[in-house]
Amino acid sequence: MSKKMLSALFPAILSLLLVLGVTTVFSACDRREDGMWMPCHQCQNSVAAGGVGLVVLFGASAAIKNKIARVLLQVLAIISSIIIFFIPGGLCPMCMMKSMRCYTVFQPFTRVMSGIIAASGAGAVVASVKEDKRKAA
Repeated sequence: MSKKMLSALFPAILSLLLVLGVTTVFSACDRREDGMWMPCHQCQNSVAAGGVGLVVLFGASAAIKNKIARVLLQVLAIISSIIIFFIPGGLCPMCMMKSMRCYTVFQPFTRVMSGIIAASGAGAVVASVKEDKRKAA
């Protein structure tokens, strides 16, 4: 496995961990006693869907040989991960009480992971650009 593919797959793996985390251990609030979902459940679903999108974007960038297309996919994924950062409590309303699980577990996990994914995506972009420059030299 080449360094280019590994550097592009690393953010994809982190994105998969984001999806698995928000749907299991670091999920938002549970169902209410009456069987209805809390408002933060939609935020959880949005973050999970966005994470799947990141897996696809970063995974596809690892398989693409065209430099421009690969870098564009990676930049699009970085922008998407920044948007995911703002989903819980920003773009998507959550529960009223700041002491609930969605604020104490789900939101911090989502923000930390999406920040790490964006940083690793930026590293993948740099690796893609540098590797192609070394081949030209």
